[in-house]
Amino acid sequence: MVHLARNQSGAALVVSLIILLLLTVLAISASNTSSLQERMAFNAQENNIAFQTAESGLASAVTTAMSTCAAPAGASIQPVTYASGRTTRTLVTVTYSELDSDLTVAPGSPILGRYDISSRASIDPDATTAEDIEASTHALHRQGYRCLGFN
Repeated sequence: MVHLARNQSGAALVVSLIILLLLTVLAISASNTSSLQERMAFNAQENNIAFQTAESGLASAVTTAMSTCAAPAGASIQPVTYASGRTTRTLVTVTYSELDSDLTVAPGSPILGRYDISSRASIDPDATTAEDIEASTHALHRQGYRCLGFN
């Protein structure tokens, strides 16, 4: 039995180290892929929250603007709080203009107006001013429509 031990060259050690190296590279690659997918899912969730915030600001402005055709235009900041307790903010800007304003119409006659509404959403909880929201906008929605009112 003594002469068999001398013929061993340590091939099992080399093969096991190569397999261990391959498994380590595979594990690191899987970890990096999982980390990347987690970041992608988080960014998709943040984009969805910003989209919903901008949509809620747009819906609020449309509801207000549809109540009267001559509603005052301007900008407003609206906080949106979700069930999770997270608060986001949207900057809603409404621009109103009368169409065919060069015509002189008597009081009580119909007028046609146009609203241009934009809603910018920020998921930054510290953005409380219009400048902060514009600087950290994550979603922007625009909508325009015409309305018929009476002078």
